[in-house]
This record gives sequence, structure tokens and C-alpha cells, in this order.
Amino acid sequence: PAPPTDGGQQIAVASYIHPLADPDAWERLLRYPNNKLSVLIANVVNGPDATVNQDWKTVIASASAKGKRVIGYVRTGYLGVSQQQFKTRLGSTDLADWTAQIEQDVDMWYKLYPGNMGGIFFDEGWNDCGPNNVYSELYRRISDNTKRKYPGAYTVLNPGATMPKCFEDSADTLMTFESSYETYTTSYIPNDWAAADSRKLWHIVYNVPKSEVGRVAALAKARGAGMLQITNDVMPNPYDNLPDDAYMQDHINAVVGGEPMIAGIPSAAGGPAASTPGGLQVTGSEYTSVTLSWSRAANAIGYRVYQNDQLILSLSADMTRVTLGNLSPGTSGYTFYVTAEGGDGKESSKSNSVSASTKTPPSPGKYVFNMKVSVAAASTVYSADIVIPYAFIRVYVWDSDVACNFTTDPGWPVNFAVANYVCTHYMVEGQVLYKYSGTVPPGTVNVPWAWSGVGSVGVEQNGYTFTWNIPLGMPSTDTRNFLIQTEGYGPRANVFQPCP
Repeated sequence: PAPPTDGGQQIAVASYIHPLADPDAWERLLRYPNNKLSVLIANVVNGPDATVNQDWKTVIASASAKGKRVIGYVRTGYLGVSQQQFKTRLGSTDLADWTAQIEQDVDMWYKLYPGNMGGIFFDEGWNDCGPNNVYSELYRRISDNTKRKYPGAYTVLNPGATMPKCFEDSADTLMTFESSYETYTTSYIPNDWAAADSRKLWHIVYNVPKSEVGRVAALAKARGAGMLQITNDVMPNPYDNLPDDAYMQDHINAVVGGEPMIAGIPSAAGGPAASTPGGLQVTGSEYTSVTLSWSRAANAIGYRVYQNDQLILSLSADMTRVTLGNLSPGTSGYTFYVTAEGGDGKESSKSNSVSASTKTPPSPGKYVFNMKVSVAAASTVYSADIVIPYAFIRVYVWDSDVACNFTTDPGWPVNFAVANYVCTHYMVEGQVLYKYSGTVPPGTVNVPWAWSGVGSVGVEQNGYTFTWNIPLGMPSTDTRNFLIQTEGYGPRANVFQPCP
């Protein structure tokens, strides 16, 4: 294939560093020249969250004012079709429900940080075309819809691996490599097609020695990657630190610079007008969501869903049911209608309108209930009912409500009052059991967030009930005291059992 047009080579950074954790890193990111380091990814809690984060608001606004293009992280969960069968925050693997969560997260970035967002980074991209290109076309549709709603948006799709040509128009840029220096230099696998412009491809290479930065940049250029991030950070999270200034200067000097390639708003596909959808009905209602269904419309190439007269979703033609999240518990007065999109680029008339209400929690304002523990010789089972979705649900094991002994047995403090905390030594996040591994230097009061994985955890969800089975129990460890911490897309809370 013909080599790509040389659109230059520039640095784009997965800047997942919390603004308070390393303010110097953010100061340096904003100081580096825009033509060399052009794109920054913002990531609050695996996405935008549902409320403004003031720390992120400050750095996003500062970066935008300095001329950086800040793009918001949106998880796509491999569309729920990978071997892991990732679920939405509402617990669904349905393709329409994943589309709904993705598009609502896009809207949330632009709602919470207006005037400062430059696009969207779609992570966990599925890189199988699917029957009749269903998956590549869905990503293209999501990207196109983002550009229609937010003109000038720069879209990136990241599977972190090679992508077939069917994905060429699924986003402005495709991240086709996200792995280690060793893999990049010894077992790199290219796409089986060549992009027309080098800015179509983005590579991230981690664990790169400083002496090899120039070589890796040259390799990336030869492989057609016009967007690049090189770092000496390592797994399990190679994005939580920015290399020192000397390293970054080598990286900056190794690229010629440029600017992202951003496609315009796509034109209509062409074809007949669509008829009006009918039979819209509410088929389910939960604490923060409702489910809608409707009948197919002739000649429809897609559907648009409106909530209280505001466009909230654009769905594929084969999607005639969807669960909508981000609603408030115990709330009435939501109204919905649907239109069909025709090949002529026009919307049909409105469907019938329906009204819906969300369920009220058993105790308004509290969303974690029925916390239980069962301790055995070498394992412990925790369970709780959690009635609204969160980005993170963590389980901590605590053994003292007095204080951590940071000299002999350090732990992570979790507050239950302004000046009172419990001392935790184990934590479950996802399906991993972690043990606290931080140390507190003498004369300091800052406790580092430092954990080491020590085992796997069986996690089950049945309706609202979550169960965690950890490989830890009596008599080696007293696991009777625990707390559940919720964060992201709902009120942050620490719920203790027993109450300290």
C-alpha cells in the first residue's frame, strides 16, 4: 500500500494524573509547546462523573486557555461483546444500552466543562468489524453524532491493538498500539492496511528507557503513527506519572510537531425519508433509569430519542429498545418521544409521547443497604444492596477505629467523622484483593495511596445485590469489620459495618 501522507508527528498524552496528586506534572504539560504536545486526555472517574470536579475543572480550563486540545475519556466496554462481557453501570451488556451510556457520557463532558472540551477519547474499543460491519459502523455513528452535536470535536477510538480497514472512518484517530517498549521493538504487529494520513494512527509505548526515546519515535514515524506518547512509566498503570522534564524534552525534540486531523460534520447518507415510529412505551423503571421500546419505522437509518424535548440519544436502525440512565431517584415528570432518521438527512414526525417516573429508595438519600459478612477459616463473604450505579465500588477491611500505627503497621485511613477514621489494611477494587503497601516518612502526615495485589476476588451481582468472596479469613486476619465506598455517578459515601 502507498505510504501515508505525512501529517507530522506530535505528542498526545493520556494524562490520567489527578491534578492534586502532581500539580507540577500538569504545569509542565501546559508549558510544553502546543505544536509538539497538542492533545491531553482528561479522566475523572473512568469518565466525566455526573457532577463537576473542581480540581479537574481548573486544569481543563487552564489547558484549554493555553491552546491544548482536551478530550474526555469515555469507556465503551468493548460494546459488551468481548470475552469479559463488560456491563454498563446499569448492569447491561445490550448494544443499545452501551450506546446510551457512551453518548450520555459524551454529553456529560460537554455539560460539566462547557467551552473547554475539544473532543472525546473512546476507550476499550472493540476491534472486530462484526456481521455487516455492525461494530465499526456503530462506532462511526457515535463519532459522527458527537461531531454533529459538538462541531469541531476530535474523536479517538482506542482498542490498543491492530484494527481492520472497516474502522478507518470510525473516528478521527485510531489507537492501534498500546503496550511496552519490549513488544514495540521485538514483536510489533501492524495493521494490514495503510492510513491515508499518519495522524490517523496513535501509538502509546510505555516502559521506554530514556536512551531509547529517539529510536522509538523514529520507529513510530516509520510505522505511520503521527500521534505518539512515549513514557518510562510501567504497568499496572503507566499513565499515573509524567516522566521528568529531561525525558520529556527528549520526547519533544524527537517529534517534528503538527496538529490533529479532525473531520467535519458528515453529510446525509442519501435515501428516502423515514416514516414515523409508533408504539412508544415505557417497559421498565428503576431508581436511576427507565427502559423504552417502540416499533420500527419504514426507511429508518436510525432513531433519535428525546427526553423532556432535549435530544439525548442517536441509535442505529436495528435498535428499538433502550435503557436510559443518569436519572434522579424518586423523580416523576420525565417525558420521552422518538423520531426516525431518513437517508435524506431529515427527521420524521414525533412518535407518541410517554411519561415515566423513577423508583424511590427505601431510605431517600441512602443507596447502600443490608451489609452482611460471613467469615470462614480462609475466606470471607461480604454482601450489600446498592441501588444506584457507580463508577467504583470498593470494599475495605478495617481493624481499628482509633488510629493507624504508621510506624509498625501502616494502613489507609478512611474517615467516618471530620477528625476520626478507621484504619484499613485490605481493599477490594474490581476483582482484585489489595494489601496496603505504603509507608509514611518520619515527620510527615501525608499517607500515600499505595496498594499491592495479593489475590483474586469472586464478585457477583444479582439485581441490586453485590457479593464479594475474598481469600482471607479467620484466624489469620480479623475480617469482620468492613466498609463499602462508592464513587462516581452518584453521591460519594463510606458505609461502615459495624458503625465505628
